[in-house]
Amino acid sequence: METFEELADRLAEALDEAAEGIREALRSQGRPQKHLANRVRDASPSLISRWLSGSRQLADRNRLPGAEVMREIAKVLDLPVERAQALVALGDTIDGLRKRLEADERGWRARAAERLSRPDGPASPSYEPPSAGRPSVVRRTVSLMAATAAAAAVGVITFLGGVLAGRGWAPEAEPVNTTTSTLAAAERCSPWTDAGQGVQVEACVRIRDSRMLIRTRLRGPIGIRADMMVQAYDTFLEKPVTKELKCHQMSVMVAGQVHTCGWHEIRPPYGSEYSARAGWRPAGEGVFGGFVESAGVRW
Repeated sequence: METFEELADRLAEALDEAAEGIREALRSQGRPQKHLANRVRDASPSLISRWLSGSRQLADRNRLPGAEVMREIAKVLDLPVERAQALVALGDTIDGLRKRLEADERGWRARAAERLSRPDGPASPSYEPPSAGRPSVVRRTVSLMAATAAAAAVGVITFLGGVLAGRGWAPEAEPVNTTTSTLAAAERCSPWTDAGQGVQVEACVRIRDSRMLIRTRLRGPIGIRADMMVQAYDTFLEKPVTKELKCHQMSVMVAGQVHTCGWHEIRPPYGSEYSARAGWRPAGEGVFGGFVESAGVRW
């Protein structure tokens, strides 16, 4: 008989594979994640973001993406039969493991999430991009703790572009408190998402040195000019909790150019979970749209 730890590890792996399966399905159809939020029953942008966070959603309280969810996603995206069956099979696995864990222990979810955070817990996924003629591969290689530490260490030495709303686009280094352990940092980012007119947007939120910060990044076709916006979003109440923090007059001059708006420090009320919600518009034109939402962090 499988132990609790073995079942939890299998569920974490299935959730990571499901997240990559959903992302791949969206990519194959050229759809943003908000396409699912508008069409999958009882789904919101924050819930879709949690599903796309894989095993990390075990620390949250959302429903897990089981067989019925996968069946709806396959139908919404009109996937080929083989791909649809693969998603539904993953959902069946998630449903089965969830039921076994629920029967085994009442507080199973908190215990499974705690196991994920330990250095000896199950590995978190690293994704190998597909090459010509070869499908994408999901490889579980490093622990969640090691991945977090590596990402935080990179953040210490990396210059982050973007500035506060109303200022120019010159890059600026983020102040770093080198006396505080970076292992406490928590960061959640959305996948790069199609936001219309060939523009792709990414939204990120993180907690660092007891500060919550949000940012957005944008890339697009050469010649496009855009304004960018990011704000904090309460994932439980499903509403913004800060004003729109804006960066204006971004111009894509070369292929692959990425522009950044943030990091912006915010101070939402304690006791909830917050994500970053980002959008864009053609420079100086109308209201913001093409919204993208990151997974959430507790505050």
